Amino acid sequence: MKEPSDTVDLLTLIGSAIGHLQRGIRHFDAADNPVGLSCLSTVIADIDAYLDRLADDPLVPLARVDPAKVRASLHHVQDDLTVVIEQIRQTAIP
Repeated sequence: MKEPSDTVDLLTLIGSAIGHLQRGIRHFDAADNPVGLSCLSTVIADIDAYLDRLADDPLVPLARVDPAKVRASLHHVQDDLTVVIEQIRQTAIP
């Protein structure tokens, strides 16, 4: 798994996550599950890194977004990705 990126704001996190998810889909379509799984894992790691710095995100107060809701929503994304990763790993077992 790659090291999490240095995401400083929510919009950057979203853009980066979309890119990783698109790359993951391309790898899954090409039957390259290990790289696809790595892309999904990177999104989870990036979310963790962002959540550690959520209080410093200048866009959250500017947009008047409740940080607790952002945190909860991102945890849901992580949970969903974790389920997908586990399902892919289970189907890969002969």
